[in-house]
Amino acid sequence: VEASRSYAAVSAQLESWTSPKVGKLASNWGVYEDAVQWMETSPLGKQKDHISPSIDVTPTRSPIDGDSTHGTPIMSNSATKSTIGRLPIDLMDVPSISKAFSASATSDNYRLYHDAMLRFLRSDQATNQLAILGEKNQSNSKDQLMIDLEYLQTLAGDNNALWSLLLKLRSLGLDAIWMDDTKSTEDIQQRHISDTLKKLSSPKLLHTHAQVIQSLYGESSPMFFRRRKALFQWLQENNARKDIKLPRKIASSQNMWPESTKAIRRGITRPDKIQSIHPDAPFLISESREPLFGDDGKHEKDLLQACLNYILAGRLDKATQLCKAHGQPWRAAVWQGGQPFMIGTIPNEEKQSMVDVNMGNPCRLMWKSQCRRLASVTVDEEAAIYSVLANDAQKALTSPCLRSWESGLYVCVSSMIERLEDELIHLYNAQLRKSGRVLPGNNFEQEELDHLLATANAAMFSEKSIINTLASSPYEEMKGKTIYQQIMAAFIQGRAAVISFLQSQCSQLKDEQTLRTVTHLMLFIYSLSTRPGSPVQMDGLGKIKEDCLLRYLDHLANRPDLVQFSVVYAAMLPTDTMLNVYPKLLTKVQVPSERKELWEQMKELFKDGVDLRILKGIVRLMIADKGLNNVQKCQSIGWLSFTQDHYEEALNHANAIVRQLLLNEEASVANEFLWEYFPRVVQSEEQEGFFSTRREHDALQVYLEANEAFENWKECMTETLSFCKKDELDKSKLNAMEKEIALSMEKRQIIEEKQKVSGKIIDAANAARCKLNEVLTFDGGWLQEYDDEDDIESSDEKQRAKELKQLQSELIPQVVFMAHNVYDETATWMKNMLADAIPLVGNTENEVLCVLAQDGGDSPTTTPLAPLYWLRHAEGLAERVASEEYNVYDCFGQKYLRRFLGYMEDVFIRILEESAS
Repeated sequence: VEASRSYAAVSAQLESWTSPKVGKLASNWGVYEDAVQWMETSPLGKQKDHISPSIDVTPTRSPIDGDSTHGTPIMSNSATKSTIGRLPIDLMDVPSISKAFSASATSDNYRLYHDAMLRFLRSDQATNQLAILGEKNQSNSKDQLMIDLEYLQTLAGDNNALWSLLLKLRSLGLDAIWMDDTKSTEDIQQRHISDTLKKLSSPKLLHTHAQVIQSLYGESSPMFFRRRKALFQWLQENNARKDIKLPRKIASSQNMWPESTKAIRRGITRPDKIQSIHPDAPFLISESREPLFGDDGKHEKDLLQACLNYILAGRLDKATQLCKAHGQPWRAAVWQGGQPFMIGTIPNEEKQSMVDVNMGNPCRLMWKSQCRRLASVTVDEEAAIYSVLANDAQKALTSPCLRSWESGLYVCVSSMIERLEDELIHLYNAQLRKSGRVLPGNNFEQEELDHLLATANAAMFSEKSIINTLASSPYEEMKGKTIYQQIMAAFIQGRAAVISFLQSQCSQLKDEQTLRTVTHLMLFIYSLSTRPGSPVQMDGLGKIKEDCLLRYLDHLANRPDLVQFSVVYAAMLPTDTMLNVYPKLLTKVQVPSERKELWEQMKELFKDGVDLRILKGIVRLMIADKGLNNVQKCQSIGWLSFTQDHYEEALNHANAIVRQLLLNEEASVANEFLWEYFPRVVQSEEQEGFFSTRREHDALQVYLEANEAFENWKECMTETLSFCKKDELDKSKLNAMEKEIALSMEKRQIIEEKQKVSGKIIDAANAARCKLNEVLTFDGGWLQEYDDEDDIESSDEKQRAKELKQLQSELIPQVVFMAHNVYDETATWMKNMLADAIPLVGNTENEVLCVLAQDGGDSPTTTPLAPLYWLRHAEGLAERVASEEYNVYDCFGQKYLRRFLGYMEDVFIRILEESAS
């Protein structure tokens, strides 16, 4: 009763001050002094110091706990349990989260999202595995809820209001996220609200307005009641995260406008400035936009703006404290009339016990009517404050101080919720009046009806209509056109809006931050849809998720600093899609440590064997990529070097690299790769199996060795001359004996020189001959496969068989011609070498050969110094080619065969010539 009378007196005096007839300052200020004194001395004003330690009924608008003291989601700072009104109240225990709406696109942000998704994926897989094993129970459902909440709470730390919204909704249940928002459901909701209000308005059990209101949000209440409360708490939390600029404290608790006070005391009078100091003085100067002296006007505006921000953040206590600190305690008294009537307990020091006291405002609806009237006669920030307190959405939405989408949403949602609470209070009071029961403030039926009639438009608000109202606003900043606002608007409305957004907008994402957020949103929604009995269902959801994932993976892969985060997202793709897409994205990774890190993640997150298939795909793509140089292609084998288990595939793909290099006529690069790079990255142990791969590897090695030996022989032939440089000695002055001695010394020098250089040629030619013969006599045939090509099903194996055939048809004839070249040119070199020694060593080639060969221990017919020796080896090529044992002939086409026969014809002719001589 005391509270009612005090609030009524203040409200009535405020209303009287809006008229031109204003009483004396002393009498006006006396009303405010009485109100302030009541605030300081009444139980409501003293409750901070004397309330029970287990109870907190501080009259504030908390961004976290909402209505723990009295049932409304805008007034409290209490703990998670309250006993006010003698009814236990369970509150949603959701930790406070991010502090802003936007996030920067740094690698740290990506790591935050990646780590959250990785933990979510691991936990979700573990829970699903229990379900597969038949261990799904209520405990697992709770575990799944905690997994979801942890994921959402982590991402809410990215300063993103969307995740905090989903966190609020998911804590209520899956139905809160996927609420049915069709038109028929809205009609059902309106009928349900009406029935619930009638049921809750029964006075048999409930005793205070706060208790009646609290019943709206209990566990047994319809989901959409609790959902709306959660939405409102979310809005308050988001507003609380914004930085609130506090005014510079230029006033004291005794003087709210110091510069104006000084001016009036000095007798300064101006028609556009105030003439006295009282709260409504600025409104009497109707023609002036700056009625206060000096900086008082700016300070007043800053103060009211800070108070408005506090009120939007659910911190009415902060707003009132700020007013008191700046010399305006009367505002603190006026603004606190929105608390519903309740019964609290405080300690009685005399009786040393707890006693019940009345708290709150039993005439809340009347107080709101006064605030609505004040909103119509005040301007700017003050008008915005009164319209918000009065739940006058129509007025608030036109305020220049509430032009953002978030502010408009707050105004509409608070009006929708508190209009419902006000109607419930009215019905409860009507029940009391009908039963004859007395409760403070229940004897103002007409005033209650007037307030409900004035706010009738808010009674028709629904989530969908609120979003439509904002979208049709004449102010662009209130329409909610950003992608984040559209997503949040969709989830605020419910299922149909979410589906519409996902189907229409996900394919149009361009900004990297938006792509990241929407991708993680899709993954979360898809995870919810896969759970047994989940209400989250949508046609084509899997396709949308896959499209988002592919775009996000492509984005990560194109950023060298982000590719390390890609594995967890690839793991969520269907296996076939992953195998087709992911290897392409990883071909750009060149750093060995980054490759190993990616593989270790694959090993953990991919199904058994999928990681190896991905690695194989990467190497195959790099080998086939014509845009990569030979070094990059050779380094691709490093993807298969992290474990001994991959050695077979490493060997297989090393063969593929060598095959491609040989087909491109780059044998020297292939030799360097196979002999220097490959053994360093792939440390092999003796392993059984994969005979075909090893056999091919051995065959390629044999060819490369033969090619290297052939190149060494060519180099030796180029550097070694077949003739000796002779030092011409003038023998005209020598006697006969001196001439004989000189000729003997010259002959010995030539013999030694011939033996030395011919030995180098013979060694190089023999080395080339042996290696080339190893190719031609390779066991079973060089690169010969025994499988029928028609029986091969794999495209990779078919490509391999094709390359082997091509190498055989090109390199086997080449090896034969290389061998012929060695024999033919070595024979020619030997013949020229012998001819160069005539007549000094001997008169004929045979004589020279006998001289050179005798020191070597060979007979003149078997020495490699003889041209015939090499021509006989050349003759043996015909037998090698014709032999069926090594399938050399099958590798010769008509062109090569004609060329080979021409060579053989020349060989036989030379053999006849050498034999005849």
